[in-house]
Amino acid sequence: MEVKTEAVVLQAIDYKDDDKLLTLFSPTLGKLTAGIRGVKKPKAKLAFAAQPFCFAEYVLAEKGGRYTVISAYLHESFFELRTDIDRYFAACAAAEIARELSLENERYESLFVAFIEALKALCLAGEDEGEALVSFLLVALRESGYPLDLGYLEECGGDIGEKLWFDFSDGRFASFERCNQGERASLSTYHVLRKCAGLIYDENALVGGTKRALRLLKAYLSEKTETRFDSLGEFLRMYGE
Repeated sequence: MEVKTEAVVLQAIDYKDDDKLLTLFSPTLGKLTAGIRGVKKPKAKLAFAAQPFCFAEYVLAEKGGRYTVISAYLHESFFELRTDIDRYFAACAAAEIARELSLENERYESLFVAFIEALKALCLAGEDEGEALVSFLLVALRESGYPLDLGYLEECGGDIGEKLWFDFSDGRFASFERCNQGERASLSTYHVLRKCAGLIYDENALVGGTKRALRLLKAYLSEKTETRFDSLGEFLRMYGE
């Protein structure tokens, strides 16, 4: 049986002498593993389809629950990601998040679109790779059932103050002065998250907040999923240096 689907390569692993095993992410089929033959040979026609972050229409042969790529039609290679190490690691972190949060035979239209938009943003020289990753993480958390509450803290009187609490139990910020539950968080973290979520934010409060926001999101996602997210950790070590 043949299956046709839009998909992006999340991971490519060498297999046998000339083959690879791909982890593909499809908006309609979720995460799936597919073999692709002969792509390590010189001038292999499908070599492009086995590259990380390749976005293409894949035609797969399915037999006994196993998939093999038989053809592919390229939409976007996102080649620019392979020319900048910081942006490459940011893309690897986004791919790791998509890989860990998706399952086989599930639909992930919103997460898929957010992932492609993140890759596009990371290819643009004027875009901050940290903010692009924060934006994707916010969508990934929402689609996984762990959305952040980025409201103006009405339950604490609306007075944000200079320090905040972040409650890991429900992803909610609270005023440090009026509430005292959770972990300490900075005002810059809060406003970077609001900016990346498309909400009103204070431009003067953003300095240093992107890296803090990524650290908080990694800790929150790791707690909810019991996963380390090593690629995200590696990007954090590089970002801002």
